[in-house]
Amino acid sequence: MLIPAIRLPVLASILLFAAFSTAPALSQDRAAPAKMSESHSYIPAADLDILMGPTRGDRAARVVDIGRGAQLGAYILHYEAMENAQPDSFYHSEINEVYYVIRGEGTALLGGQLENPLQADPDSFSYRTVTGPSVRGRMTGYSTVDWGPGDVIVVPAGVPHMIGWQVREANDILRVVHDPNGRLNAVATRAESLAQDRARQQAPGGLTALPDAPAAPSLPGTSTFIPMAGIEALMNGDGTSDTPVRVVNGGNDSQLGVYVLHMAPRHAPEGAVNSFYHAEISELYYVVRGAGTVLLGGGLKNATWDDSNSRSIRVVRGPSVNGLLENAERQPFAAGDIIIVAAGVPHSFTYDVAETTDIVRVVIDPNKVLEPK
Repeated sequence: MLIPAIRLPVLASILLFAAFSTAPALSQDRAAPAKMSESHSYIPAADLDILMGPTRGDRAARVVDIGRGAQLGAYILHYEAMENAQPDSFYHSEINEVYYVIRGEGTALLGGQLENPLQADPDSFSYRTVTGPSVRGRMTGYSTVDWGPGDVIVVPAGVPHMIGWQVREANDILRVVHDPNGRLNAVATRAESLAQDRARQQAPGGLTALPDAPAAPSLPGTSTFIPMAGIEALMNGDGTSDTPVRVVNGGNDSQLGVYVLHMAPRHAPEGAVNSFYHAEISELYYVVRGAGTVLLGGGLKNATWDDSNSRSIRVVRGPSVNGLLENAERQPFAAGDIIIVAAGVPHSFTYDVAETTDIVRVVIDPNKVLEPK
């Protein structure tokens, strides 16, 4: 059984970030914090490239704090061409995932249930570095989906899956991990990423199961497949748009969003920049194409809460605060780079756009403040 692809019209409705042009209408003149967090991370493409093979692996580039005990991770999942004999796999009890296929082709198994499900050994290396609390077993009643470059697969906690059931062409997949309870080892730098990968190569086996620890065959949840065409259809236009492709239920009563941020070239403005931060949602930006400079961190002068009735707040940003951005870091970006922005960090991605830019924006919405799509 094939999972139905998401069908999006070529002329998708465009949702503008209010702060890109004018600030949204204010619900009231009430004070707001200049910032709520300083947690942001830049991952250059080179830090991802070094994790792409040559052997099979699920390697962490970064696993960073996004507040309230949660972490956001960026991994590279690499498979050589292969075909598995049996659908022996697992589900994550806590972490949610979004897979973006950078290159390669294959077939995934998604959903269904696990036969003879057993809890994973918390002392295994994979448990601490890749999977978090998990349940192993043989998949039954699953769906199949063929994936290729530019496709996206969303897997909530509790959904059995096997991304590399068949791999027809060696792949590299960006695996975005929402770790709501901070179970995974933190990885803050390139050096820590490489050290953990060296340790992985020395660790015995993979994710092992506890023989006397039965578990549920699955947890409530549904995977979502988004074909490349649904993403690419939103990467057009002469202006700037931040458009939801899907906003779906994740595990642990959260939501996961996949957006396309499309930006036409523009020069850095003179003088003060009006910008914002999200009060509740955290984000990972993966630059598919283009280049520019983003403003990160600092604080907002004359910070004021945005109007909660604004469509951009309900659909794109969630509860947010706007103001004049001060003392921000200028961070250049280019194709293949990743930027992680925790809730509460002021930022402006449209500050300086050197060339037409398209970004896949993964949103972690722990309180379900965004409208589902």
